[in-house]
Amino acid sequence: MDIKHLVDSILVPHTAFTHALNKLDQCYAYAPGASEPICLALIGESRTGKSRVIEEFCHRHPPARLKESLSMPILRVRTPSHPTVKGLVELLLGTIGDPRFASGTENAKTIRLKHLMREVSTNMVVLDEFQHFFDKGSQTVMHHVADWLKILADESRCALVVAGLPTCKAVIDQNEQLAGRFAAPIVMPRFNWTVDEDRQEFIAILQAFDEVIATVLDCPLLATDDMAFRCFCSTGGLVGILSKFLRQLVWNASVAGKKVLALTDLQEAHKQSVWSIQRETPITGQSGPVMPNPYARDFLKRHTQEELLLWAQSVGRPAPRQTGSSRRGRKKSVSADYNDVFGG
Repeated sequence: MDIKHLVDSILVPHTAFTHALNKLDQCYAYAPGASEPICLALIGESRTGKSRVIEEFCHRHPPARLKESLSMPILRVRTPSHPTVKGLVELLLGTIGDPRFASGTENAKTIRLKHLMREVSTNMVVLDEFQHFFDKGSQTVMHHVADWLKILADESRCALVVAGLPTCKAVIDQNEQLAGRFAAPIVMPRFNWTVDEDRQEFIAILQAFDEVIATVLDCPLLATDDMAFRCFCSTGGLVGILSKFLRQLVWNASVAGKKVLALTDLQEAHKQSVWSIQRETPITGQSGPVMPNPYARDFLKRHTQEELLLWAQSVGRPAPRQTGSSRRGRKKSVSADYNDVFGG
């Protein structure tokens, strides 16, 4: 295997990942012959592992070319921004392989889609990026498209799985009939360092990466107490950002031809891979520099753990909209609730 793809080959099935996968398996198994469509929502912040769960699940049920036909048990598409019925049905038709995906009226395309789904034995439709059904600017739901999706699920008798950011919950909440069809959401959270189980599981993930990386590189161990906390601050407890950081670390080593890595190499990989947003500092409430690089040698000496954890929770989140009080530099307590500090 090319060393550049080493990190992408590592799958660590932590508790939330395994729970989500089991729920999808259960949904898929019970869908055929169900009296009404089984609907699930996979919800979480960006980089919590939702897409990886779906990829692994779809990998278990791949399309197959039979003697005289195609089998596509799972029909998966990514919801376009500002979705319309026309755009979504064409996307689904194109994914199935209909060469005439753009031909016909909206109604004719829908009829053709349902026919083709039966032809290829589709048992489940998966829509990623479902939050696009909710327009954040106008705070409105694309009700026409949501209604069409509900009817498609009803008439095709397929399981329906949607995945997206927490804002996609508004799409289901504001559609009574859709809400009645969905089970409780599957939530993919970020890890929380202050929760013992989360911290231990995050360290276990680091140990899994340590074992694989050690086969090709002499790298500082990530799962030691000191390094595990640095890694948590670097990634905010988001497994997607952890993978992105480690991917950059391995890429850099590959390009430089290095076999032995030091803390400075991790510092550089963090700087290159993690997007940092200027925010209010936890201790003063003043807009200031981003969190210091977690792999700097003096990182753990410059701030308290409480301050660093507040910073870490902002990783991967959008910067809060400034209010009049924050623009005036109102001070905040370091013990303030995260949502108050970062507007999340």
